[in-house]
Amino acid sequence: MLVALLPVWALQVSADTLVQRSPHTAPNTTQTVLGSGLQSLNLDDTPFESDKGVSIVSKAQADDRSGVIRVYSAIDSRDVSGIPDTLVGSALGQVLANGTVVGPVGSGPVSISFTFDFDGAFHTYGGNVFHQLGATLSVALPSTAVPFSNIEHVASMDFRTDLLDDEAINVFGKTEKRYFDPGFIPVTEQFDGASFTVNSQTMGLVAGTVRLDMNLDVGQSFILVANLFSWVTPEPLVPVVGGLDYSESWGAVDGFNTGTLRIELPEGYALSGREGLLTSTVVTTPVPEPGTWALFAAGLLLPLLARRRRSAAGRG
Repeated sequence: MLVALLPVWALQVSADTLVQRSPHTAPNTTQTVLGSGLQSLNLDDTPFESDKGVSIVSKAQADDRSGVIRVYSAIDSRDVSGIPDTLVGSALGQVLANGTVVGPVGSGPVSISFTFDFDGAFHTYGGNVFHQLGATLSVALPSTAVPFSNIEHVASMDFRTDLLDDEAINVFGKTEKRYFDPGFIPVTEQFDGASFTVNSQTMGLVAGTVRLDMNLDVGQSFILVANLFSWVTPEPLVPVVGGLDYSESWGAVDGFNTGTLRIELPEGYALSGREGLLTSTVVTTPVPEPGTWALFAAGLLLPLLARRRRSAAGRG
């Protein structure tokens, strides 16, 4: 609900990349880069090494000009006895934009689609590993009921391997609208304009799409946030006797191919805002109505009929 608490006027277009290196068991290891344009963190794959010898490589990249986000996380607890002192490798990339719908005055609501496509791969090089790759797309509009709050429309999904079974991949998703009633009472309800789609569901390729279809008025301002995150952690081998064994776990979640944000709106409309919002916008040509198709067909037939009349007159 973080976005719902932020006033629209306080936000700027930016790319936010966050790399977390075991936030639960290795404090003060989180690194964050925040700014407009292309932002990257740890592209040289520098590992974090825990005191017990767990190795974690996390990296992230985001660009608010292109809407591209990439994340990668790997963890290696081989030869670490007992329970590792570091259990999580994760990365987060985020694109945030603040924009306004521009179009003909008095034209009524316009249909806009916000879409985020992402894909990646799960790897288990040894032992047991839990993998997770997910995306969240949200569009927040100012609330007229509660000052300084927003109505947040959300589509999210993530892929996860089953606990202790790195070949079974589950999908979890949400399509929600979140807002506050007067008195700052939080409300969550279903939003039919949100959707998530599974495009591939194998270890070698997990791919999905989250989408928000919304009708916005000309002059309407909104906050758009797209997140892509990866999460990897070793899982114990369960021996017949003795304690749990993490000493063979080694794997990765590779979401560094491409996650891409797209904004589609009809011809004749645009989005105003800083450059990062505009360059990922796709203008779509409206599909003609049935009456328009009929006029188009009639226009094609008229020259043909005229030629046939001239031909008949010549034969006469």
